[in-house]
Amino acid sequence: MRRRTLVLLSVAVGLGLAGLAGFAGFAVADDMAGMNMAPPSPPATQPATQPSAAVDLRNTVCPVSGDKVGDSNIVEVYDGKVYHLCCPDCHKDFEKDPAKYAKAVAADPAKFGVK
Repeated sequence: MRRRTLVLLSVAVGLGLAGLAGFAGFAVADDMAGMNMAPPSPPATQPATQPSAAVDLRNTVCPVSGDKVGDSNIVEVYDGKVYHLCCPDCHKDFEKDPAKYAKAVAADPAKFGVK
């Protein structure tokens, strides 16, 4: 009985180690004729271009209302630029048509306190 338990335990450990070896990317010997084992796939690579961080315009005038931004921490990121807004209502309006406000800031940056 002890021998049978030892044999079963040895087989279980052997199978477990074989499974871990395959999982860890180690090659398992191909001793069986005609069995095609695919090589492990190469590791994933990073994209050729990393996304760049948004440029903070540091505008001091809200592009929606025209009011001073002051110490508001409400911002909206659009087309790679950070726009500072004065209040939650302006944030909602900006989200409805961000291109409109981005175009206004681009047309006259000084009007919105962009340096």
